[in-house]
This record gives sequence, structure tokens and C-alpha cells, in this order.
Amino acid sequence: MGSTTNRNPARRLDDASSLTGLLEFRPRLAVVLVVLTLMVAVVGWRIARDTGVRRVDVFAREAIALCDAAPSTGAVTVPPDAAEVEKRFQALAGVRVGFPRDDPDFLPVEIRREVFANHPAVSLRFRYAGEGYLLVVSPRDQLLGTPAAAVFPEGSFVSGERDGRSFVLWEREEATCIVVSEGDVTRAFDLVRRLFT
Repeated sequence: MGSTTNRNPARRLDDASSLTGLLEFRPRLAVVLVVLTLMVAVVGWRIARDTGVRRVDVFAREAIALCDAAPSTGAVTVPPDAAEVEKRFQALAGVRVGFPRDDPDFLPVEIRREVFANHPAVSLRFRYAGEGYLLVVSPRDQLLGTPAAAVFPEGSFVSGERDGRSFVLWEREEATCIVVSEGDVTRAFDLVRRLFT
């Protein structure tokens, strides 16, 4: 007698719990499962692509390249006064960024315009407690007066290390900001929290 498949749940035979049911092929079910799997994969890929992960990578890569570039000789010379630096930076960037005015460790070195992630930006090279930093501020695009969507929620920071440099990236309502340093990422993060937020 051949093996039969027991489809009645009330009757449980020994062969009803075997793996022979796996060999039964249902083409319609297989097609539906393949289509659903592909749909989930495509939606997941689109969500991952549209998240800020790629933008953060681009911002970090470009900011580190700016930091590694030698200071230009034709750059705007920065006055040592933090209040004057703040005015110049705001005039170039169009975004207000407060610099520490009474901190003797903060020493501005150079302000210049940059192209950052295919958008205009302003960079400030400065030294803090003898360590070199680069601050890049890029105003967000505004289409018909509506600001572009942020990469991540306000008040959040993304920090990391790449190519021996550490970076801290954050967004404000009107700009994307990143600080790059040669030092440890925890020192860079602490500096951003104390000076720029």
C-alpha cells in the first residue's frame, strides 16, 4: 500500500507528520511567494536607499577630503576676534553659527567658500586647545520656501571615524553641519556639544 497524505487533522497517523509534504509542489503558491518576496526586497532596498546612510557617507567623505586639503593661499583671512568671525561666517553661509567669544582655546585660522555634496557651503578651519578642526556648514535647499527633509531627527548626531579622521555630523533647521578632526571621536563630539549646540 502506498503512502497517503492524511489531510484530516482529527486523524493523526505516523506518516502525517513526515516531511513528504515538502515534496508536494504547488505552482500557484510558489509564484505568489516569489512575487511577495521580491516586493518586500524592493521596498526594503528603496527604504534603505532613501535613508540618510548614503548622505552621511557622502558628507563624511567630502568633509574629510576638505580637511586633508591644504589651506588655500587665496582664502579670506580670518580676524582673531570670534565676534568678527561669526559675522563673516554668517555673511558667507547665510546661516547663523555662534562661536565661543570668551574661550581662549578657540583660535580661528581660515574661512572659505566650498562646494560640499554639490551644494554651496562655508568652511572654518580652527584650532581648539592646540588641535586642528574643520567646521563645514551647508545651508539646506529650500524649494518654494519649504526646507528640505533632514537626514535624521533634529537634535541627533552622527559620529564616526574614517581614514584616520573623526567626524560629527548634525543638522539644524536651516543647515547641515559637520566637524572633522584628527583627534578622537569622543573629543570631537564633546567639542561640538560644548561649542556649537
